[in-house]
Amino acid sequence: MTEALRAAARWAISEPEMWRIGAVCDTENLASARVMEKAGLAREGILRRWLVHPNVSPEPRNCFSYALTR
Repeated sequence: MTEALRAAARWAISEPEMWRIGAVCDTENLASARVMEKAGLAREGILRRWLVHPNVSPEPRNCFSYALTR
């Protein structure tokens, strides 16, 4: 998965009109967080009560925010 994300992110950011690629993952999903970090995205912070995962909880959950910029 890391190689796929790395390739997609590098391709997208190489497009002239693209300046930023963003992604989020649940703060408890450390495997996804690690994939984003290994693919070159930088963690920018935590988005509090950002996203609802209906299969986990009806309440919004915290997410890590990641980005790749040029």
